[in-house]
Amino acid sequence: MLEDIQQITIVGTGLLGASVGLGLRAGGFAGQVVGVGRSPTTVERAVAAGAIDRGVQDLAEAVGTPGPTLVVVAVPVGGFAEIFRDLAPHQRRGMYVTDVGSTKLSVAADAKRYLSQPQFFVPAHPMAGSERQGPDHAEADLFRGRPCVLCPTADTDADALALVTAFWEGLGATLHTMTADAHDRQVAAVSHLPHLVAVLLAHTADDMGPLDLASTGFRDTTRLALSNPPMRRDIIEANRAPIAEALDRLAARLNELRGTIRKAKHTDLLDLLTDAQVIRQAWGDTQAAASRPLMNDKPEESPPR
Repeated sequence: MLEDIQQITIVGTGLLGASVGLGLRAGGFAGQVVGVGRSPTTVERAVAAGAIDRGVQDLAEAVGTPGPTLVVVAVPVGGFAEIFRDLAPHQRRGMYVTDVGSTKLSVAADAKRYLSQPQFFVPAHPMAGSERQGPDHAEADLFRGRPCVLCPTADTDADALALVTAFWEGLGATLHTMTADAHDRQVAAVSHLPHLVAVLLAHTADDMGPLDLASTGFRDTTRLALSNPPMRRDIIEANRAPIAEALDRLAARLNELRGTIRKAKHTDLLDLLTDAQVIRQAWGDTQAAASRPLMNDKPEESPPR
């Protein structure tokens, strides 16, 4: 269906939005790619990077072109309500919508509340990103080999789902379909919790003294702490309950580990370390066939516009 789309409008021309544009061009998309952003400088940088054909600041101007079109919302989750309100008066048959938001229940709720035709919206979350920001760091193959979750509902239009499926597959993503609730619970454990752990590791190391001896271990385990703080705050607030559950589980394991170390339970400690190694290795083995090497893993996030 993607060959029938005459224009793809990317709302948010930061890292993910610009990577979508570059990926479309690399994949041979022949239509027009239009970027929408609040910052004229960011939009201009996206044009210069070849991610979009032209950029505007007015969403209405971007989506006014007749004919089949796809709108990709690539803004922080805290900005979805505003985007959907602005988009609602311009929705029509033949206009399909997807997104890159890191939470799905909040995004789906905003779509249902504000879009005039929410059945043409297919919630999506590509598990890709970087602690770096802006279109200057965009990559055409950012989504290749990475998981992308689709969360359609019983009301989702079949053509919309087919188009959005083709869109993400065209960018090289590996698709997973699940409910928004299941998505939010899973990403709380594999994306949002790791970020918060990195934050706490950075603070704890700083509390205990200077970082003069910090090296690759500190660098690798705290990299996610470099992520954009306002954007991360929005994600955490939008996914509070699952993240709280993940933190409760982590706290219980921390208490158990503390007891194991203080009581010098050598066997229990070795079992814990070995089990974690097995878990991590098993996951790594499933990723071995992916096109992007594990050493380039980056935090999953949606950059600011």
